[in-house]
Order: sequence, then C-alpha cells, then structure tokens
Amino acid sequence: MPIPKDLLDIMACAFCKGELVLEADKLRCKNAECALVFPVKDDIPIMLIDEAQRPCPKCQAQRDWNDDVLKCPKCGATHTYVRKEGPGG
Repeated sequence: MPIPKDLLDIMACAFCKGELVLEADKLRCKNAECALVFPVKDDIPIMLIDEAQRPCPKCQAQRDWNDDVLKCPKCGATHTYVRKEGPGG
C-alpha cells in the first residue's frame, strides 16, 4: 500500500522542512539545495537524516551531516539549515 496522498501532503523534509515527492520506494526533498532522499520500507517512510541519502547537488557525492550543516567531502559545498524562531521565541 503506497503512502496516501493526504499524508504525503502534510509531510516535510526532516532537514529543511521542504516539500517531498514520492519516487518509487523513496521520498525526495524538492528543495534543490537540500535534495535529501528518504527510504520507504514496508510502506513506512524512514524520515531520519542519518538514514537518508544526502547527494551533493553539485557533484552527487554523499554529503556528511553535522548539526545543521550538510557538507560535501568531495567538492566542499555546504547547505546550512537556518532554524526559524516560532511564536514567543
């Protein structure tokens, strides 16, 4: 059973909170700078950054993740997630 559309519509990337698209057995972040790819196992999305593929948008090498930074060990490109403060914070 695939992921229901109403569930997919409210899901977001665990790193950048970007929109996700279902591609076969994976969920891909539509944010080109982030582009994390999360696995779907037994119809359950695994939304852990440690479990995601983290391809570099410049050279496609697997990026390292540390705190709020994705860094490519091959070309040095980085993408930093900037947390937005919520109400009252």
